[in-house]
Amino acid sequence: MEKNKSLEKIGLGVASMFGIYWIYSVFIQNQLNIQPMFKTIIGLISLYVIGLFIFMKIIGKIPSTKIKQGKVNGKTIILCFLLQFTALITMSLITNLFANISGKEITTELNTLTPYMIFMLLVFNPIIEEFVFRKLFADKLLKYGELFYMLVSSFCFSIVHGVSLGVPQIIYTFILGMIWSYLVVKTGNIKLSVILHALSNLFGSIIIQILQGVSLEIAGMYAMFMMVLAIIGLILFIKNKKKINIDNNNKLFNKTIFKEMFTNKGIIFYILLTIVMIGFKNLV
Repeated sequence: MEKNKSLEKIGLGVASMFGIYWIYSVFIQNQLNIQPMFKTIIGLISLYVIGLFIFMKIIGKIPSTKIKQGKVNGKTIILCFLLQFTALITMSLITNLFANISGKEITTELNTLTPYMIFMLLVFNPIIEEFVFRKLFADKLLKYGELFYMLVSSFCFSIVHGVSLGVPQIIYTFILGMIWSYLVVKTGNIKLSVILHALSNLFGSIIIQILQGVSLEIAGMYAMFMMVLAIIGLILFIKNKKKINIDNNNKLFNKTIFKEMFTNKGIIFYILLTIVMIGFKNLV
């Protein structure tokens, strides 16, 4: 019962946090007759000041558990780094599949890499997102099991990106969430997850956009390079899967945990809110 109540509060908390931001970004932001910079500032305040405050208030009564400190070896860090490319290529394949099914062309519109965007991708987002989805989730849920924490953290982290970046991003960010939450389980802190999060944004977003702006041929060569790293990561993962230790075994999925998640009122509310906001964003 305590486990279910804790999960319910987590679901309601993260839904409230991002719900406030989604309402602003989808329905209010474009109606404001102010400079884009101020619109962005209001959005950040709604999410990381008001929203985060509400989230922490809702989960505040869940007893926290001190996370056990540990270390991982260099091989594990390299494997986690390479698996980020595996996740990226998987997302690319899924995006192409969606495009073929829907008949829509994949757009290659480039975003302007301003100093603000680079700061957000390399510093702010990795720190704040890892603090929320890895650190706070671990404080409240890790006592119920390592895999339970990893799956809940990764799922809640991934569907948020379905609203902001599109449905194919959900699987991509779920895999990334599993990688980063695994590092938190093994080290007891978010230092490595923050670093790998920043590197994921660097290699998967910033470098790609820079190279596309320089030459499509060079960008294509870089894509092939990432494909090679993705395959190496997948091979190493399959080869070393039995060495992965989560809850004293090497299982990465558990039907019981998914059943607990998808029958929990807080998580159901979070999922429904996300689906509604994805729909509204595509309509507005």
